[in-house]
Amino acid sequence: MSASSALQKAILDALQADATLAGMVGGRIYDVPPGRPRKPYVSLGPTSFFPERRDCMNSRTETVQIDVWTEDKERRQLCKAICDAVIAVLDQADLSLADPYALGRCDLLLARIMDDPDDITRHGVLQFECEVTG
Repeated sequence: MSASSALQKAILDALQADATLAGMVGGRIYDVPPGRPRKPYVSLGPTSFFPERRDCMNSRTETVQIDVWTEDKERRQLCKAICDAVIAVLDQADLSLADPYALGRCDLLLARIMDDPDDITRHGVLQFECEVTG
């Protein structure tokens, strides 16, 4: 398993294990969402990383995006609440990664809520910066 895969699995497991978040989205927390999933839901978005090589240790700083999708006629309130629940799970989280990897940190970098052109769909974009060693 790669470092990115280990991080992705730990993030998905943590999100799915949180009862508050799961209740808000009816358990719809996806790695890859199925075709036309019912909203609201949370999905893993794109990732990017850059390697850091030190004397005896390899590490990487990886940026992970979490997407929140809602249909919210109340102008973003539901999307914001779900984003806050995701942040509560992941920001400064101490996640266990599969061996031989370890998480040094997981910090929120960006939270953005956008209206889609249909004026009903709200899209929350959360980006976390994670340091992974191993």
